[in-house]
Amino acid sequence: MAIMVKSIPGFDGDLPFKLYTGYVRVGKLEMFYYFIESEGNPKEDPLLLWYTGGPGCSVFNALIYENGPLVFNYTGYEGGLPSTYYYPYSWTRTASVLFVDAPVGTGFSYATSAEEYPSSDLKTAAQVTEFLRKWLEEHPQFLKVQLFIGADSYSGLTGTIVVKYIIHDNDAGVMPRLNLKVEDANIYEDWMRQRFHRSHYLLINVCKGDQGTVLDWKRCNKSLSYTKDVESVVEYHKHLSSKGLQVLIFNGNHDLIVPNTGTERWIRALDLTIVNNRRPWLVDGQIAGYTIKYSSNGYRLTYATVKGAGHSAPEYKRRECYIMFDRFIHYYPL
Repeated sequence: MAIMVKSIPGFDGDLPFKLYTGYVRVGKLEMFYYFIESEGNPKEDPLLLWYTGGPGCSVFNALIYENGPLVFNYTGYEGGLPSTYYYPYSWTRTASVLFVDAPVGTGFSYATSAEEYPSSDLKTAAQVTEFLRKWLEEHPQFLKVQLFIGADSYSGLTGTIVVKYIIHDNDAGVMPRLNLKVEDANIYEDWMRQRFHRSHYLLINVCKGDQGTVLDWKRCNKSLSYTKDVESVVEYHKHLSSKGLQVLIFNGNHDLIVPNTGTERWIRALDLTIVNNRRPWLVDGQIAGYTIKYSSNGYRLTYATVKGAGHSAPEYKRRECYIMFDRFIHYYPL
């Protein structure tokens, strides 16, 4: 059951957007989500499912640092509960966004039995797919709008598998049929598996226990029991390239965890036709990055670098990434 959140600690006044939180039961899992209705026209704007990488990083990371409508106020911060303020260039400005904590053990998602905690690439993809279907069954009004699947960093790998599962279920007649037309992902690929992983920890003093013990929320759960059982999703992408999807892949050009050279390498492996050669894309007349567009039998892939951005790009160039996303979902050239 979803709960509407009208105010949060540290935010001055009522929230200027519609935020809901809740759980969806998936087998013996309780998967936690934040849902923010589009600040534009939620009856017609697309629905974006988004989850964060790691694996094990809470999607609150996205809501506060990447593509959500909240930002921490660091001015004069000296510890304790941080204050937040509204960020106007949120992806929720033009789409309804369903943020989910995945895999289980991430953020507030939990299992009702200990044996359900071990997860993997394939398990995560299956669980996210089932979560989405069940959420849409509870909110059928969003079955009518376009569906985007988005993920960043490591979750770009499992997000690709989620897309395949959705298409397979649609082809098999599984109901409800999901209106999947676009995938938006920052893909983590197999040749990067042995690279150094940056640790993400943000300690926030949220409350005190009965004995005065400070309870801290961690940005990423590094203790997950997780098996990386998919070596590469290039073959998944080759399969999806026959399905008439529209895809956006983006990279920060200063990303040393998932360098753009690796991303460009696996895109070339798809053997697609270039329909728009590499060119700069602009924000306010300034170069925000470079983009190239590919196509094959109705499948269209847009690749973009984000100038000056690291891993992941929206953390560094939040406004530029919003503009990139907004143009893409409305079929405008970057």
